Amino acid sequence: MAEPQPPTGHPSGTGHPSATGHPSGTGRPSASGPSRIIILFLIALTALGPLSTDLYLPSLPAMGRDLGTDAATAQLTLTGYMWGLAQLVYGPVSDALGRRPVLITGMTVQVAASILCLYSVTIDDLVLARVLQGTGACAGAVIGRALVRDLFPPERAGSIFATITSATALAPMVAPMIGGQIEVLFGWRANFAVLAGIGLLLIAGAVMILPEPITDRDIRRIRPLTILRSMGGLIRDRRFVGLAICTCSAFGGLFAWVSNSSVLLIEGYRVAPDRFGLFFGLAVAGYVLGAATGGRLVMRLGSLNLLGLGIAIMALGGLAMAAQTVAGIDGPLGVSLSAAALLAGAGLALPQAFTAAILPYPRIAGTASALIGCSQMTTGGIVAAATAPLADGTPTPIAATILVLSAVALLAYFRLVRPTPAPPITNG
Repeated sequence: MAEPQPPTGHPSGTGHPSATGHPSGTGRPSASGPSRIIILFLIALTALGPLSTDLYLPSLPAMGRDLGTDAATAQLTLTGYMWGLAQLVYGPVSDALGRRPVLITGMTVQVAASILCLYSVTIDDLVLARVLQGTGACAGAVIGRALVRDLFPPERAGSIFATITSATALAPMVAPMIGGQIEVLFGWRANFAVLAGIGLLLIAGAVMILPEPITDRDIRRIRPLTILRSMGGLIRDRRFVGLAICTCSAFGGLFAWVSNSSVLLIEGYRVAPDRFGLFFGLAVAGYVLGAATGGRLVMRLGSLNLLGLGIAIMALGGLAMAAQTVAGIDGPLGVSLSAAALLAGAGLALPQAFTAAILPYPRIAGTASALIGCSQMTTGGIVAAATAPLADGTPTPIAATILVLSAVALLAYFRLVRPTPAPPITNG
């Protein structure tokens, strides 16, 4: 899956030269066959997160009834998963000990937790199992991003991120459709059996497909003071902090829709669970379009320009959703189209923010990925917890959240990201 190489410069548009060679002393895959297989595996790896959140979205109302609670309380299973995802361990440990063993460990936790979800008998049991499930699945998200930095040269990383993101976006598009059918045929618990099976397949893929890019393993790098020094250096980088804020805001706006869409569409607009996936898929199509567009334009326009454009499109989606509500013309189709604009902006912004944040730090790519991922998932959990009690059968809470987060992202973009030059890409 060869992408065009830029004539000069860096995909972020900052003009920094590309790094030559891999910091860990291992070669990168070629742009031919092996690279395609690795990209497909990385797509499957990063798709686990959206699958775990979206597969059972149509089942939230039925799950709440079965466990003796309401749909809003059942949404805590989404919040619990986000808290579980907010882990800082995998990145630094995989920087020191290698990507493969840490990834396999995380996926093993994910499989065990999925089985616990399957047999949960109370909502409290399910929420705790979802926290554990998120803790395991976090390995896929954190290490998957670091592997892009490990295995592909900097000038391709932005395009590879966008390729993986656009392909991964198919997961939340089809997951609710599949999950709705699974609920109708087998009940909501069967969704967690499916997630356990996917985790087993990813473990097999890590063993058979994934190369180990970390050859200079050093257990001393997981000492607490060493990790804190690495994280402290990242936090002192104003540009990294600004990119993290943009990432958190974009993901928070996206998750405002993801976590509330089933209650809004199924209970507010009376959409049948097996038709929920059609409206949800329409919105996610915007994410696919945004990520794919970013992959095609990143070499020409630069990551930072695409990031700013994506944030602006997100804000427009929130405005369109709010305008429909104020005018009293909101409905499942119109709201889903507004959400498609929101997700298109997020799909455009998120891969570029990740690329610009991680590229300058090859030897601590896992740590950088973990820090920005932890912040992102913590924001998602806060958004889910804060908006669930506000559900009133209208898009108002979602639209208001999107507008606030878009404003925060724009402020960080113009105050922290654009004025601060990117640090040079080094081997340290």
